[in-house]
Amino acid sequence: MIHMSSWQDAEQHADRALEMYERGRLAEAETELRKALDIDPDQGDWHFNLGLTLERTGRDGEALSSYEQASRLLVEAIDPQLAAGSTCLRLSRFNDSIDWLDKVLALDSSIEPAWSLLIDANAALGNHDAAETAFYMAQDALADPSAHVLVSMSASLLSRGLLDRAVWCAREALKIDSNVQNGRLRLASALVASGQGQQASQILLQELRDDPGNVQALLLHADVLAESGRTNEALIKLHRVLELEPANVDAHILAGTFAIEDKRWEESFIAWGLVRRLQPSHPTACLYLAQTLLAMGRGTSAKPLLQEYVDRMDKNATAQEKILIAELLLSADEPTLATSLLEPLRESISDEDALTPKCLRLLAVSLFGSGMIDEGASISRKVLRFDPNCIASIHNLALAAVKNHRYRSAWGWVRRGLAVDPYDNDLRRLRSRLIWEGMAQYVKKIFVR
Repeated sequence: MIHMSSWQDAEQHADRALEMYERGRLAEAETELRKALDIDPDQGDWHFNLGLTLERTGRDGEALSSYEQASRLLVEAIDPQLAAGSTCLRLSRFNDSIDWLDKVLALDSSIEPAWSLLIDANAALGNHDAAETAFYMAQDALADPSAHVLVSMSASLLSRGLLDRAVWCAREALKIDSNVQNGRLRLASALVASGQGQQASQILLQELRDDPGNVQALLLHADVLAESGRTNEALIKLHRVLELEPANVDAHILAGTFAIEDKRWEESFIAWGLVRRLQPSHPTACLYLAQTLLAMGRGTSAKPLLQEYVDRMDKNATAQEKILIAELLLSADEPTLATSLLEPLRESISDEDALTPKCLRLLAVSLFGSGMIDEGASISRKVLRFDPNCIASIHNLALAAVKNHRYRSAWGWVRRGLAVDPYDNDLRRLRSRLIWEGMAQYVKKIFVR
């Protein structure tokens, strides 16, 4: 049982916490609330206020614990449960978020933010049918159309590629409330996706005039500018993002992408290196860093990064992706690893596939590079069925014949290749080699006699 004096002390701590919170002195507000709760831990309002304080300091995990405790003590209160649902969404605990929001709507179906968050949580799980159901239920439950609900629905539609509907929802949201949170950003995203970059740019400029530090708007505008060939202006936007948030991974990814496209390898190396440092599990950073190192002539450094990417590669990776990786592996002088990618691919794609000739050409190169001369020659012959004038394959077959001391066959392949391209340097060098080889054999016969 709490004594009167102790209860009064607790109330004083709680009052001081509210004052500190309103003045932005969050650490002091937290301290006062914890003192109050040490005296009386059964005050749900204080747990809720502690959650709000922790949320403002970016400690969502701790805030959620406070909201959960407040909800246990204040069973019929909506605010703690709504806050718990919103926090779970930020923590990517989407199923938990849905459970909390369903509880809120069971208590009061007119809570607009709950419908919006419910759409977001279902969309994040890929449950877009459930998101759309929530959208239509919100129309029945709410007295007036909701700008926030329309913005959330626009995001769900955008992720499904339903661009016209996504644009419509975002426009309707802005008609209801021109300042609705993320409204212009959502409309701009949908316009970009539907190829209407110029309209998107105008909307983003308006957004940035009102909120110059809007990181998401800056990133999206950088993307739009780069798409229209204005890379330097895009980089200015990215530099602004990095001034605001030096550890913003998305900004470094965009910077690295722009640098690779423009073949600015030093910048690409720095950007993708930072991505790997900030997000070690990023799925493609090691690939782009390897590609950059190869362009810089640092194949040895690229090898472990390519090996890492191959180890992580999804079993269902596309043929095009596997061929790209094989090309990079061959550039890094890793023919055996390239072969391990290409041989299963050759068996899985049909002769009618447009990628088959390229796959076979690369496989032949990787087999030759691995010392498997006869196997490489066999694949090169298959390439010639698709492209009888493939100089690379003709050269490979001539080289294989030389290595097997079948000089007459080698001459045949060299002549065939030079008939296609008389100026091919590799074939001309091989012809010179064969001439010298023939002279050496002739001199050897004279001396033997």
